[in-house]
Amino acid sequence: MKYWTIDANTREVIGSGDTDKWNMPRNVLLVEPLPEEEDFAVVAKTDLSGTEYIADHRGKTIYNKTNPLESKQVEKLGDVEQGWTLTEPPHQYVTWSEELDDWQVDTQAKYEAEVQQVTNTRESMYVQIVDRLNNEAKMIRRVEGDEAKAAEYEAQADAAYFQIRADNPWPELPTA
Repeated sequence: MKYWTIDANTREVIGSGDTDKWNMPRNVLLVEPLPEEEDFAVVAKTDLSGTEYIADHRGKTIYNKTNPLESKQVEKLGDVEQGWTLTEPPHQYVTWSEELDDWQVDTQAKYEAEVQQVTNTRESMYVQIVDRLNNEAKMIRRVEGDEAKAAEYEAQADAAYFQIRADNPWPELPTA
């Protein structure tokens, strides 16, 4: 006699066997289960009268629709929790669109982050290069009294300033 064993906790069909009716294990399924299907577990009904499909996303990463930087692993059988999605956000500057059932770029947040990145880069390079050259020019002028040499350092500082700006342009304003 053919039977199918089920997991005691999840009721998933986990194996099969063949025996006579006297040696039949307890809590087994005696009707043939549904065939396996991708992203679903074959689960025995509570009365063991048959099986049904239950969504199986265990081990997959899901993403919070209100905070795309938050994610977690699915641990239990069933549909994805409300407010979460299996769709990975392409970057952090997105919002979830129920209408599209997908992530949508938040152009304003992306633009603001890009502006901040350019600002940070420019400020860092100004401190490392431009400010040092200008300070050197001040010291040469004050200590050595050499106006021409100080002017050379200031010219280098000015050139560096313009180069930093050229190498790190402001991002394009987003279009509506």
